[in-house]
Amino acid sequence: MIVAIDRSTASKDVFETAVYLAKTTGASLMLLHVLSDQENDDSSSSIDLKREGNPLDSSILEAYDQHWQELERQQQQRLKVMRSLVKEATAAGVNAEFTQTLGDRGETICNLAQTWSADLIVVGSRGLTGIKEMFLGSVSNYVTHHAPCSVFIVLKTADTN
Repeated sequence: MIVAIDRSTASKDVFETAVYLAKTTGASLMLLHVLSDQENDDSSSSIDLKREGNPLDSSILEAYDQHWQELERQQQQRLKVMRSLVKEATAAGVNAEFTQTLGDRGETICNLAQTWSADLIVVGSRGLTGIKEMFLGSVSNYVTHHAPCSVFIVLKTADTN
């Protein structure tokens, strides 16, 4: 079973649902985190390559360096989280491992499911509909339409605040 984990608050629900399903069915878990530029909420971490002037301008090189340093920091932070989730699943009696990669989320999830011969993908949904879904995209929608196996979507629960 592939379990797509991201930085959202809904990921905990996705993980807990996957652990429950794995315990019930005796399945193993492959936790997957895909690093992506789209994951950055801070638009300042993106590099503006359309600036006027020399494409090797020092400010562009500095922005590029900062971007990759931030990506490395995020990668290390997420590795800690993924290791912790594997320990939690193992403590619950579920065989689990993880992988983290850089790429397009939907494509990466589907490719790993194919490579790993998964029989189920567990993924969360932000609950986007209509125009927001059209412009922001929906990983769960992409996975549902391109996955080589069944997909279990964990819906985002309403905030209680």
